[in-house]
Amino acid sequence: MKRKNSQNINGISISDSIVMSVKRKNANYRKPFSALIAVIGFTSVLMSFFGMFPFRFNGKTVAMAAIGFSIFYLTLSLLGKKALWVYGGSIAAFVIYAYKKSSLISMGFKFVYNIIYKTSYHSEINYYKTIIKSSEIKSVTTLFVFYVWLLAIVLYFFTICRPNPVLPLMVTFPLLELGMYNGIEVSVFWGMLCIAYWLSLLAMSTIDVGEYSGGQSGFVRKNNLFFPKRHMKLKVTEKCGIFIIASVMLVTAVSYSFLKITHYKRSDAINEKRRDITEAMNDFTFENLAESLSSLTSAFGLDFEYENHKLGTNDHVRYKNVTDLTVTIEQPVKGAIYLKNYVGSIYKDNEWFKLPKSAYKNKIFDDFKKYDIYPQDFPAIFTKLIYSGNDNTIWIKNSKKKMKYVYAPYGTENFGGLSYQNDLTVSPQNGKKGESSYKFFHIDIESISESIASLKQRNHNLREVFSASDIHDKLCREDVLEYCTENDLLTYDDFFSIDYDIPYNREYVLENGATIMAQLLQNSYKDFVYDEYLDVPNTKAMKEVKEAYAEVLEGDTSSIEGKLEVLKAIKDKMQGECVYSLYPRKTPSNRDFVNYFLLENHKGYCINFATAGVILARMAGIPARYATGYIIVEDDVTAGKKNSDNSVTVEVKDNRSHAWTEIYLDGIGWIPYEFTSGYSAKEINTEPTKPAESTSENSVTSTTQQNTQASTTLSSAARTSGKRTTLTTSQATQTVTSKVGGVGIGKGNGKAMPKAVKYILHFLLVLLLTALIIALRRYLIIQKREKNFNSGKTPSRVKNIYSYSEKLLASLKLTSENGNYKSFAEEVEKKLAGDYFEAGSFEKLTDIALRACYGQGVPDEDELKMCRKTVEDISAKIYNNANFIQRLRLKFINVLK
Repeated sequence: MKRKNSQNINGISISDSIVMSVKRKNANYRKPFSALIAVIGFTSVLMSFFGMFPFRFNGKTVAMAAIGFSIFYLTLSLLGKKALWVYGGSIAAFVIYAYKKSSLISMGFKFVYNIIYKTSYHSEINYYKTIIKSSEIKSVTTLFVFYVWLLAIVLYFFTICRPNPVLPLMVTFPLLELGMYNGIEVSVFWGMLCIAYWLSLLAMSTIDVGEYSGGQSGFVRKNNLFFPKRHMKLKVTEKCGIFIIASVMLVTAVSYSFLKITHYKRSDAINEKRRDITEAMNDFTFENLAESLSSLTSAFGLDFEYENHKLGTNDHVRYKNVTDLTVTIEQPVKGAIYLKNYVGSIYKDNEWFKLPKSAYKNKIFDDFKKYDIYPQDFPAIFTKLIYSGNDNTIWIKNSKKKMKYVYAPYGTENFGGLSYQNDLTVSPQNGKKGESSYKFFHIDIESISESIASLKQRNHNLREVFSASDIHDKLCREDVLEYCTENDLLTYDDFFSIDYDIPYNREYVLENGATIMAQLLQNSYKDFVYDEYLDVPNTKAMKEVKEAYAEVLEGDTSSIEGKLEVLKAIKDKMQGECVYSLYPRKTPSNRDFVNYFLLENHKGYCINFATAGVILARMAGIPARYATGYIIVEDDVTAGKKNSDNSVTVEVKDNRSHAWTEIYLDGIGWIPYEFTSGYSAKEINTEPTKPAESTSENSVTSTTQQNTQASTTLSSAARTSGKRTTLTTSQATQTVTSKVGGVGIGKGNGKAMPKAVKYILHFLLVLLLTALIIALRRYLIIQKREKNFNSGKTPSRVKNIYSYSEKLLASLKLTSENGNYKSFAEEVEKKLAGDYFEAGSFEKLTDIALRACYGQGVPDEDELKMCRKTVEDISAKIYNNANFIQRLRLKFINVLK
């Protein structure tokens, strides 16, 4: 066509000639690549999920559903727009059938969640209790069939038709997260393949090269000519997706092989840090976000410690054997020392809270401040009335990690310099941060019990009449008169009466007038105590607990002896039925913490026993609270460092952090009471039991090992409770068998997938990945070759073409010697001319390449075309003359075709 040129004032030439450029057509692998990526995602998600938990379902039905839906939606996705109406109809059918089977799907979900819960927490307790066991296989199979259906709908459409990672992630990630969040190991192969699929899908939805139909117009410039550009898209997303999957799996294979070959082992320090991080991640929950963040930052070595009193959120406790406190005691003591820093008063929604501020507006708290006698002072003041000789001093130094907390013993004596937090805790008013000291009268429940028992001949709840004038101390006498006058306690003149609950020496009381003032305040404070510290949630769960423990809650609690007898009965029953364990696992969110511990799980550590003790004591009519801090037993003091002044220094480790029950004894005050199994005033002997490892293989060996573990656990429980426990063979077998299970694919009876099937699947997938890597390598080499032939400076293009010809001829065992290219060209012409290429073509190719190499001229386009045609003719002839094996080698190993 005749070219018409015009030039504007800017010097730009515009041509109206028609220029057409047709690129050599290559095979389009976009659809096969996207289909392969979708199949990989579909398969890897199912295999990862079913490999984590021992579900019981009809494996054949689910497998057939997976294959059928996969083929159906793969076909629809490849057909594209032509099949969209069928796709829409199938989604409608899914919704209709899911609605019809909703009750069965719902029940299947409950069974599945029970398995997930029990596997995650190594428990035999079901999360959902009211379900019919006989319907498990049918309902779980139905649930999985509908899930496979949904998975096929989403994955194939949003991988092949409209690549988008949002919905595929929403239907696949939660499944793997269910296991990984709870510490269940995922198969390395299937897990990494699933991750590779996610990354591939993300790349496919974001990588975009060039323009596409519907985009912006533009021009292409060649020299000084501008040509209109069509709305054309050059898209490589599917190839990038395949490349990402191949890369991820290659890195995984290399890393795994390296670790296996080198037998690499991490150091103990790294293992410890990794264990801390893993446990912090496994225990992470949004319902207990602050504490979870605290544990996580602590695992990474950052100081962000947070403490709340939400119960049942940690599935286990692990101590690091680090020193939290350094305690020096003036003289050794009999019994345990409890160092308190927190008191919980209200139990609600599996959490302990303090009383509301409004509760402390009671007049009695104004009286405490006015007369400078507080409930925290009562134990020391009143216990001295029944036994003596326990005066002591304690110095407490906190570790850096515990610097912001304050700990105090029971029985502190008020000699000034103390700060009182309502009726809860006590701390020094002034002092160095992280350091505190107290004068205290050591409170020991056994000594109190023995002293009360030895004075049983004295009646309780008696009223003694005093005359204020008999009080020796003038200030105390004035305080007593003022208080009695304000509260209308005077009978006539200066006489008043006091109700007392423990025996005492009248002369001692009159000489120490503060004791009378404390008793008057204590009589008023008792009303507050019985109003605020007997509350139990009015729930079905609490009623079940009360009914189960009714036999030990009905004792007489009108006296101190009666209270102590009831508490001992509660303790014996609790320890007889519940085992101390550092691995109690989390409390299901739909369960009450106390009910679950006492009636279902029967496993727990100090917070379980202490909380249950508070609730049961309150049910028996005994005021009680929940307390936390540290415990120091007699063995710890004995093992401590003896100082020259007869004092003892004890390094208090983190395994002495503790929770216990506080009880209120009328006439004495708040004192610690120990319900936790294995804890005593002398020693701590808990023998914590770890859970048996879950297994996916039902073998004689694993069953035997689990039977041994079950026997050991029950024996430990029997030793701890002090009762004899008998386990029959059938019971042991039943207990262990419930823990044995597998993937559940095949017969739906909970058996593991046969190893042969696993090996075949793994082998096929390895072959598939190998083929993908080889295909990807071939694609990249060809792309690079085409780029070298078609772009860049002309001399470089010619050199690349000649270099390719040398590789082709080398496959025919023709190589240039000593760099004599002319002689080599003559030899090639002699042997191959007329058969592999036109006569004289290779000599021309050599001459052009030599001229370009030595700068003796720039080849034109016709010469480049001739050179390109020559090497393509050689390549085609070599390939046509080759057999099948040689062709495979040429295409995929040497990549010369």
